[in-house]
Amino acid sequence: MSSFLSSHCRLLGVGLLAAALAGCAGSTGGARAQGAAAANAASSADSLAQTSWELVRWTQASGGLRNIPHGDNGEPIQLTFLAQGKEYRAGGFSGCNRYMGTYKLEAGKLFIEARGATRMACVPAERAALENDYLRSLGAIDTFTLDSGGAPRHLTFNLRGGDVLEFERRQDPPTP
Repeated sequence: MSSFLSSHCRLLGVGLLAAALAGCAGSTGGARAQGAAAANAASSADSLAQTSWELVRWTQASGGLRNIPHGDNGEPIQLTFLAQGKEYRAGGFSGCNRYMGTYKLEAGKLFIEARGATRMACVPAERAALENDYLRSLGAIDTFTLDSGGAPRHLTFNLRGGDVLEFERRQDPPTP
C-alpha cells in the first residue's frame, strides 16, 4: 500500500510541475512594432539579440503604478534576448524564478514564448502575484516600441488589457 501511495504521490508531483510550467507558457501572437525604431528593429530577426532589459515601470490600465519589488537577492525583473545561429532565446528573472523561452522578429512583429520556469517558493504573496502577472503579460503584448533603432535604451510593451511595461537596457550579456 505504501508503495502505491509513494508512486501515486510522485506522479501527482510530476503532474503538478508539468501543469505549473504549462501555465507559464504563452506567446504574444505577434506584437506589432509601433514607431520607426521598433519597425526598424522588427525588420531583422536578430536586432534584439544580445540585449538585456530591466522592468522599471508597470503602469496599469487604470493609470496606477504597480509596485515592482526586487527578488530576495536584490535581482530585478529582467528580460534577455540571446541569439546563436538560428536559435533565438528569451528569458530572465521574473521576481522569484528564472524563466526561459524563445523569441522571433518576423514580418514587423515580435513573438515571445515563455516555455518554462524554475519553481522556487515565492514569498510574499504580492511578489508571487507580480511574477505570475509578468509571465502572463509576455503572452499579451499588443505593440512594442523602442526609443532608437540603432542602440535602443528603452523598450515598452503595450499589453492587450491596457497595461504598459517599460524596460531600460542594462549591461548586455556576452555573445555566445
